Amino acid sequence: MSRITITGLANSDRFASDLRSAPAEVQRAALEAIRLLQTNPGAKSLRLHNLKGMPKPTIWKIDVYANHAWQITFEMNGQVAELKRLGTHKTIDRDPR
Repeated sequence: MSRITITGLANSDRFASDLRSAPAEVQRAALEAIRLLQTNPGAKSLRLHNLKGMPKPTIWKIDVYANHAWQITFEMNGQVAELKRLGTHKTIDRDPR
């Protein structure tokens, strides 16, 4: 896995909508995962990896929970992580952007 450095965050409208519509406990866990992503992208609990077989730019994915039930996708624009989606594993696999 490539090492990435994140110096900032940007939210897509879709991510903001996904976050607003998620259950409150998922919202809290997602915000905590995002904080960890900023401070330690290599944290094992995030399971940071890029999605294979997708058109460029590279889509990265992290887990919100250890059971992989909810995930966040993002693309890197320089050192800014542009958050794209928050959703269940199935939702993200179908439509990661």
